[in-house]
Amino acid sequence: MIRKLFGSPSYMVAWLATVAIALLGFTTPEYLKYWYMLSAMWLMNVFLYRHIVQLYSSKCFKVMYVLMYVLPLAVECAALMVPYHSWNPFFRSVSTSLVLTYVLFMQMVVAILGLGCLHHWYRQGRGKGLSAIARHRYLGVAYSLFAVCFACYMVGAVYGKNHLVVRHVSVAVDGLPSSFEDYKIVQLSDFHLGSMYNRHTMERIVDSVNALNPDMIAVTGDVVTLCSGEMTPYLSTLARLKAKDGVYMVLGNHDYAKYPYFPSPELKTADSIALISMIEDSLHWNLLCDQSCFIVRENDTIVVAGSQYIGLPSLKKIKLFGDNPYSYGDLNKTLAGIDAYPVVLLTHNPVVWTREVIQHYPFVDLTLSGHTHAGQMGLYTKKYSNQNVGYNDKTKAGLFHYGHQHLYINAGIGTSAMHSRFLIFPEITVIFLDNE
Repeated sequence: MIRKLFGSPSYMVAWLATVAIALLGFTTPEYLKYWYMLSAMWLMNVFLYRHIVQLYSSKCFKVMYVLMYVLPLAVECAALMVPYHSWNPFFRSVSTSLVLTYVLFMQMVVAILGLGCLHHWYRQGRGKGLSAIARHRYLGVAYSLFAVCFACYMVGAVYGKNHLVVRHVSVAVDGLPSSFEDYKIVQLSDFHLGSMYNRHTMERIVDSVNALNPDMIAVTGDVVTLCSGEMTPYLSTLARLKAKDGVYMVLGNHDYAKYPYFPSPELKTADSIALISMIEDSLHWNLLCDQSCFIVRENDTIVVAGSQYIGLPSLKKIKLFGDNPYSYGDLNKTLAGIDAYPVVLLTHNPVVWTREVIQHYPFVDLTLSGHTHAGQMGLYTKKYSNQNVGYNDKTKAGLFHYGHQHLYINAGIGTSAMHSRFLIFPEITVIFLDNE
């Protein structure tokens, strides 16, 4: 059976080597691991194609299979002719998402039909292969699952992505001064402005936030996906965000222009500087880059602190590759000298809370993060409850606590990669601070 699957021992060796590289990919920096994953999927598709076509005689599968390679190749060729980051942001987001979604869903089809091949070879070993009815059942399951998944994607792209929800959360802060009782923080995160349909969508979000009359607005990173140009059409709209104590923001991993290709490092740096200039000079937001600010009411004070993006790789990554080149923040600098006050920390990556804050900074009362998008597609029945977690626990979205310390992960506004939100809606979070 194994020989049938791979065709020859050399194919088998190539396959096992690719799987090994894919597993090793989880110890490489940032997105490099996904190329190994794609290589493994590509080999699976190539090895199984001949057997699937022979067993099922499906012309539909042949067409779908060819499209799985033609579509990404077309996008790649277009990106080589016209730099990817210079595309219309919305068109770039939609086209990439559709291609990515199609390729991922086709992997399910290949896997199911490949399972049918294994079943057929097993029965052949016992004297009789799969019947025509059984083969059609495998085809029916594979295409039905593809259709259902793609339908869910389209519902999320047309409806879910624009179904804005407002969530109210109350957080007990130990030692909160009486003048800050019921202090209202509105959290926004992960705009990914390139994924917006138009400016009216953002206008509706801004109007909803201002209607809440917040004391403070916290923006926890990823305002753009690739480059600063995504923000330009929305400057006048975002400038209307108002709060009594101002708008505070930290940068996310996408805000450093590290994903698109630039002809030179100088152009990449210039794009990052342009984004910071828009935030500080055009929007007049308080951009916290490993800094803290004091908010005073009457004779009482709380602190809002913000770190630059901190990427925390696994211990294996640290051992193999040393310092993480995609981590920019410094928590020691961010939180220096503020332990005498109630502290609200803004940091894009929620892993910072479980692996750093609750272990080394017990005076941080509330941490606000984003980054996860709550998965964008799925159903998390408990994610908005106040869950107790410990060191290194995985967190997706919602409110978490460890002792007296709290973390809230906002599900985000925009989308990244997959241009869809199925059952995970864009979120505005209203957080009330209460005294224990």
